[in-house]
Amino acid sequence: MPLLFPNFRIHQVFGANTDVGKTLLTTALVRATASKYATSLKGKEKSVFYLKPVSTGPDEESDVSYVQRHTQPYAHLIDTHNLYQYREPMSPHLAAKLAPDLPFPKTNDELVRGIENYATKCVKQLNGRQGAMFVETAGGVHSPALHPPHTQSTFLRSLRLPSILIASPHLGGISTTLSSYESLIMRGYSISAVLCLYDSYYRNDDFLEGYFRDRGIGYWTVKPPPQKYGTVEEDAVRLAKWYDEVEQLGTQQEGGGVREVSDWLDTQHTDRIKELDSMPGRTLKSVWWPFTQHGLINKKEDVMVVDSAFGDNFDSYYTKSAPTTKSESQPIPKEEGSLLNSYFDGSASWFTQSHGHANEELSIAAATAAGRYGHVLFPSGTHEPALKLAEKLKATVGKGWAERVFYSDNGSTGIEVALKMALRAAGRRYGYDGEMGGDYGVIGLRGGYHGDTIGSMDASEASTYNKAVDWYKGRGHWFSPPMVQYVEGRPTVLTTGPDEWAPLPETISDGKSTNDGWSLGFSDVQSIYSVESRLNTPLADYYRSHIRANLEKAVKEGKKFGALIMEPTCLGAGGMIFVDPLFQTCLVEVVRAKDLQEVRGGWREKRKWRGVPVIYDEVFSGLHRFGYLSASSILRETPDISVYAKILTGGLLPLSATLASTSIFNTFLSDRKVDALLHGHSYTANPIGCSVALKAIEILERQNWEVEKNMWGVELDDESKRWSFWNEGFISSLSGREGVKGVMAMGTVLAVELEAGEGGYSSHVALDFLTTLRQRIISSPDGRFAPFQIHSRPLGNVVYIMTSSFTKPEVVRAMEKTILEEVGRI
Repeated sequence: MPLLFPNFRIHQVFGANTDVGKTLLTTALVRATASKYATSLKGKEKSVFYLKPVSTGPDEESDVSYVQRHTQPYAHLIDTHNLYQYREPMSPHLAAKLAPDLPFPKTNDELVRGIENYATKCVKQLNGRQGAMFVETAGGVHSPALHPPHTQSTFLRSLRLPSILIASPHLGGISTTLSSYESLIMRGYSISAVLCLYDSYYRNDDFLEGYFRDRGIGYWTVKPPPQKYGTVEEDAVRLAKWYDEVEQLGTQQEGGGVREVSDWLDTQHTDRIKELDSMPGRTLKSVWWPFTQHGLINKKEDVMVVDSAFGDNFDSYYTKSAPTTKSESQPIPKEEGSLLNSYFDGSASWFTQSHGHANEELSIAAATAAGRYGHVLFPSGTHEPALKLAEKLKATVGKGWAERVFYSDNGSTGIEVALKMALRAAGRRYGYDGEMGGDYGVIGLRGGYHGDTIGSMDASEASTYNKAVDWYKGRGHWFSPPMVQYVEGRPTVLTTGPDEWAPLPETISDGKSTNDGWSLGFSDVQSIYSVESRLNTPLADYYRSHIRANLEKAVKEGKKFGALIMEPTCLGAGGMIFVDPLFQTCLVEVVRAKDLQEVRGGWREKRKWRGVPVIYDEVFSGLHRFGYLSASSILRETPDISVYAKILTGGLLPLSATLASTSIFNTFLSDRKVDALLHGHSYTANPIGCSVALKAIEILERQNWEVEKNMWGVELDDESKRWSFWNEGFISSLSGREGVKGVMAMGTVLAVELEAGEGGYSSHVALDFLTTLRQRIISSPDGRFAPFQIHSRPLGNVVYIMTSSFTKPEVVRAMEKTILEEVGRI
């Protein structure tokens, strides 16, 4: 839950280490802020709040007790609170183990909820008045969380509170301070200010002040506190005098400036809100959005400003509509809530997100490669990330068939590479006239989408996406695919138009006629995806006959083909159409069973690929998006070429890999440069992207999705069965609701086709539904997750929502409940 309020600023205080004066200086900030409010607001109610989430050591020595003792002049303005206190003065996760009788949060998230709840309580208490809160962390930046292996900088990241860093004045303090700073910014924190106690011997401030001010970060050196001597009461008197001095001394040159720090924090808070508020208008004047009609999206209220993202969610700001009338007598509005709201990233940021936003392991992998390589030239060279990634891809998604890996920038360019490979291979074999640009096309599926560069667009049939592109020239023949949906609670295969479908054979008795052909119900979804057991069925023979007839007709009409290209199991951007896997397997079989054109010119060598090269576009679907590594495990047919992107880097960076078999590679192999694959990008095999991709695959390999598989009754090591993050009972129930045409889910993806008079991409029914759904705030009664809303983008009359590969079951159950409620209102 993001915490950003107009009149209530919150800052988090980190220490570069223990014993750097963190509590001492936090207390000074609390006093200085309270003093300012006492003067400017003449307040008598609580306005400054101090929170210590976890404290260790005896109560009388706790940080809360310290703050209370040394802020006595402003006690009427200050509230202090401690969420968890443990008796032993040691690292919190160890201190908690030695105190089993004391309250202990079940998860680190529960501790974060405690911070959110306290902040919300403070906002209500202020009732619209100005206020401030300081959250003091424990120990250093990487002190362990209550539940290792996380550290506090990691588990507090979901809040992303503006932070104050207390530098170390000791020997080695420059190093620990800079390490702490870099650790925080690498995790996405914003550092508002750095404070350091002055040490006349080590003089760390000489270096640190210039370092941080060069980076636009406020820096203050504060005079050291008095040495302890005499009685406790005498020490307290001297310390009180010190606090007065560092607060009242005007600047850090005098050893004070704490009041100046408080003013600086106020300015930073105000400037942050002004920046957020100005961004929608500036964006409308400067940015050309993809896939967006600016004639429709042209108001500031339409623009989502993403302040940050973490895990499954965006923390986003929307401009509020101005009131229609104004009255001078209207009261000043009370603080209504955070200016930022948390939105579940339901489109997975256009299918890329899988590991959670700001994933710490991926961020560190990126930083490591950036520091080691930056970007380096790749042709006729190599580097460790690119080589290891190529070997990893061959051993996983390319196991048993792929020999080479070609890198490019994104899915669309990866498809361009695949098409060049396949079409050259077919041209060489079949001796096409004008081998360097013959007029031959592809075999594909209607609704398929392979990218928006010119070549990849030509590999799809005319659609809303490409008809408006002046150079578009659809090259090929596209089959209308049979689709898989739950319809009125039953897993069903349905044909789609505009292809004509012959009636089902009499041996298939339970089929039904539809406007687009026929539908066929199954007892369970596993029966549909058990392709191997269906290969010798009447339906398989029916599919093969249908495919042969259509291809033979196309060839007689003079069409020539150089490749079969398809998105296995699901056509993503074309409408989230789950395709009957048996049909796709039969399509590969038929294409490979015979040559689809006359062989000329003597180029017919014995090759491993048959018919035409088969391309699997797994840009969207591969690497566990649908619960499997590669579609080959479902279709029981390996491709000659396949393409991966999106999930490849866990959603962090653009990168694509096109895998090819030996026979495809050999097409380009000779002693003449002109025979090579003359394709490449400036950022080919970018070391940062390759390094992140390796880490992303490694993270996925550690997962087993036991909870989700158990929910679907799938054994942990059974790779042949399908499962989803979405509950099958929910899918079945939703498919029977009024206004719903069909539902399907697999892996992380849920697709809901709504009834619409005008289907396809131009329909607005899904947009209307998602707009309404986005207004719903989803919360957990027991605090297991922070409140959020759902953000996604429609595909015509299809609503789709994707989880990440790590979304918590309780979050998905809450979304299911909300979706059912909203569908009931259609």
